[in-house]
Amino acid sequence: METNRAERQRRFIEMAAAHAEDFKTRVAQHDRENSFPFENVERMKASGYTAIMVPAELGGSGGDILDLVLAQERLARGDLPTAISINMHQFAVGWLADLWRSSNQKDGRVRSLLESVVADRIILGGGVSDPKMHSAVGFGGLNDTTRRAEKVDGGYLVNGLGKFSTLCACADFLFETAHYDDPEKGPVILGFYLPKHTPGIKLQNNWDTLSIRASSSHDIVWENVFVPEESARPRPVKSWDTTLKIFSSWVPSMNACYLGLAQAARDWAINWVRERTQLPFDRPMSHYPGNQLLAAEMEIALRAARAMLLHTATSLSEIAVRAEPPMIDIIACHQFVMETAVSVVDKAMRLVGGAALFRSTPLEQMYRDVRAAIIHQPFAGHDGLGWLGKLVFGIPHDADPRWV
Repeated sequence: METNRAERQRRFIEMAAAHAEDFKTRVAQHDRENSFPFENVERMKASGYTAIMVPAELGGSGGDILDLVLAQERLARGDLPTAISINMHQFAVGWLADLWRSSNQKDGRVRSLLESVVADRIILGGGVSDPKMHSAVGFGGLNDTTRRAEKVDGGYLVNGLGKFSTLCACADFLFETAHYDDPEKGPVILGFYLPKHTPGIKLQNNWDTLSIRASSSHDIVWENVFVPEESARPRPVKSWDTTLKIFSSWVPSMNACYLGLAQAARDWAINWVRERTQLPFDRPMSHYPGNQLLAAEMEIALRAARAMLLHTATSLSEIAVRAEPPMIDIIACHQFVMETAVSVVDKAMRLVGGAALFRSTPLEQMYRDVRAAIIHQPFAGHDGLGWLGKLVFGIPHDADPRWV
């Protein structure tokens, strides 16, 4: 069993490394042009990288959360925007695979999507963030949203706005949520996947940002979009149920992407300083005491973050654990890894000095890209810290008042 797992991880890491070396030759161009790397996605489809999280019994590679963390961290060393983009798909496939495994009846709709990831090489994307709903309260749009569903014959009509719809440029299916006031059950949140070209789904092509510019995380307007009743999965609003618990368990794959970028920034800066000399000194800048201290701080930070990330992902490798995940571990990992990634890239900039400001070096883009880490939901910023602090005190995360 362990030998098979080790071999599987080796294959995934090698696949990710090959893609990373290829993608990094174009990452600056896509950033400059604010263009989506369609060719990268096609190459990941062809290699089977987009199917690594599909259960083996459905034709996929049967990866788990630790496998994904290892692969995504390596991919992001070459191209963070692509890694963040495809993570939306990988995250969704892993989540759906868990929902399928935990379903008493083995949900046929979910199975069909998972099999299509392998057979038809479909890509899953979407964005449930809601700019009008506080992220911590609505859990980024998964637990409540201002998007609204109205009951009609055979299903629902959905209206509203979805933000941060990562991967929407090449996605075949989009995931979204909508609030529905059920006359019998009360307020529920509907989750559903629909083909991207469903009438009423309008991509806005307005992603023009400081960070991860090539991720194509455009807004999507949902205007009288018909959602068949059989496609909608209802849950009570603001409920911390198995669906959200499993969802949270896949968050470390996002952390892995930013850690990969930090490692790449460290590697580039160390190599640059190691080879550069400045008059009147006859030894490289690596001999400067200040640079050695920066290198030591980066090394400690990366090792600590990677150890925490791998420990967290390893503990989540069993589906029974993901159904009742250790939220303190997940949120603490998210906070520490994301903040560490920012700190390491900042130190890499200090190590290189003024040269790091030029777009002729990759550090300029890395510095901008890593800024997204500190606001990447669902456990970012003070809201994530507040959630973690409540758990430490044994207080329910959604207890009121939120502030004292």
